Amino acid sequence: MYRVLVVDDEMIIADGLYEVLQTIPQLELDVYKAYSGMEAVRQFDRTRFDIVLTDIRMPGLDGLQLLEKIRERWPQCRVIFLTGYNEFSYIYSAIQYEKVSYLLKTEGYEKVIQMVEHAVSEIETELRAQSLLKIAQEQLDNMRGMLQNEYVKRILNEQLDVMEIHQAQFDELAISLKADKPILIMLGRINSLSSRTTYSEKSKQLYRIKMIAEQYLSSHVSFVDTVNEHMDLIWLIQPLKDNLDKEGWERTLTFVKGNLELVQAACRESVGELLSFVLDDSTVAWADAAERFATLTMLMNYRIGQGSGMLLLDKQMVEQELQQSDSSHREKSQIRHAKLEQLADQLEHGQRMEFSKTLLACADSLKEIDSMHDVPAQELYYSIGLVFLSYMNRWNLVETVATKIGLHKLMQPGEHESWAMAFEYLARVEDILFNLQNQEEERRANAIISLIQKHIKENLHNPDEVSLVKLAELVYFNPSYLSRLFKQVTGSNLSDYISSTRMTRAKSLLENPNIKIQEVAEQVGYGTATNFTRYFRKITHMTPLEYRTSIFNK
Repeated sequence: MYRVLVVDDEMIIADGLYEVLQTIPQLELDVYKAYSGMEAVRQFDRTRFDIVLTDIRMPGLDGLQLLEKIRERWPQCRVIFLTGYNEFSYIYSAIQYEKVSYLLKTEGYEKVIQMVEHAVSEIETELRAQSLLKIAQEQLDNMRGMLQNEYVKRILNEQLDVMEIHQAQFDELAISLKADKPILIMLGRINSLSSRTTYSEKSKQLYRIKMIAEQYLSSHVSFVDTVNEHMDLIWLIQPLKDNLDKEGWERTLTFVKGNLELVQAACRESVGELLSFVLDDSTVAWADAAERFATLTMLMNYRIGQGSGMLLLDKQMVEQELQQSDSSHREKSQIRHAKLEQLADQLEHGQRMEFSKTLLACADSLKEIDSMHDVPAQELYYSIGLVFLSYMNRWNLVETVATKIGLHKLMQPGEHESWAMAFEYLARVEDILFNLQNQEEERRANAIISLIQKHIKENLHNPDEVSLVKLAELVYFNPSYLSRLFKQVTGSNLSDYISSTRMTRAKSLLENPNIKIQEVAEQVGYGTATNFTRYFRKITHMTPLEYRTSIFNK
């Protein structure tokens, strides 16, 4: 839908063009009118317009001055000047601008329609033009660093399917690593970072440290780096180019180990920060990177002494101690934290299929556990139950859900005979919550559409009150979204609904012989009997008077 504004100080011309442009069958236009340049400027301050048809000579703010206002606010807007024969020289300088054309007032409505169709065609062509694709590509390049960081963090938080980790994606995000080769993972933490007062200051220090690490490492290794939500630095490392054989990996590990003390010293001297590092001592496949990253995070948190300036290059000693308390469950537990965050986000955003997939992955991790007293399994169950309970509390759904399923089981894994049955129960809770989501979304949409329809019926006499912009303001929506939502809920276009409502009201009024045609025109928002008659004939193939006569002749 394209938004069009007609500007002319002669009301009869503005009204006529307004009516004609509303009824172009091949175009769905949202048409407005203004009777002065200043009134048009107020419209521009309220919303964007795609096409403006304006008189060249108007008192106060004329067409050329209006063009300047349009260029300031909406530079992509097409402007069509309405001019007389003797005014061509007056607008000669104006039509040198892009997106500006002119039309002689004597050329009639058919020519107006052709000009508007041409303007719409130009807009659509420009939207598809290579220039816009180029701009989009430039913007993508600027965003690539941010997208790269987000992609790497999703890999490490197990938020990406393994099928989404491939070379084409690496190349698109300018990640200079091989998707079919393993990696080394390294973590760094600034021990004094938490004492800093502002996010900006912390970010600057992290950037400086990344630059120092790049200076020492980039000559012999390829890597991608990022910063997680705890402001830990993370590097994923491979040997340069094709040196990915066993010897190449050994040289890479030796090189990185040898330079970490230099990185620590440089950070201490140049940015005044004390860093701790944990470097993986063996490679890991991309598909297993999340699990390995969880282990390394535990090692970073497993401080020895005060932990300041720790440089841990061999995790064997710490892993042996962790194994005494069943390290496999600990590692899995770390991985699940990312899964739980996914579950919470997917439930909140209504992503039903994704949620089911994530919940199934959690259930699969307990397949081999028989005992309902297994503590890590209970921790996982409680955590998922808390995701559900937190959501129900926020949306006041506890009582509603409690009537549909035994809610006491949500935080009581012992109520289930097996972990398989426990997760079947959680899946039923999932179904209930997502069904309630869908019902609530539908209820809200219907309530908004009902409000819009009521406002239209009560304000048919005032075209401004039933304009798309005004209706969108009424419900605090973007006009385009409201138009799509109305079509989605009702199956018809908003403009068609307004026209149909007007016609229904007009026919009802015409059945009363005491109401004049002019009064009918005003009550349904057409202003003049002439405009009303033109539109009524187009819809019913008879004039209002002929329709009235046919009613009383039955």
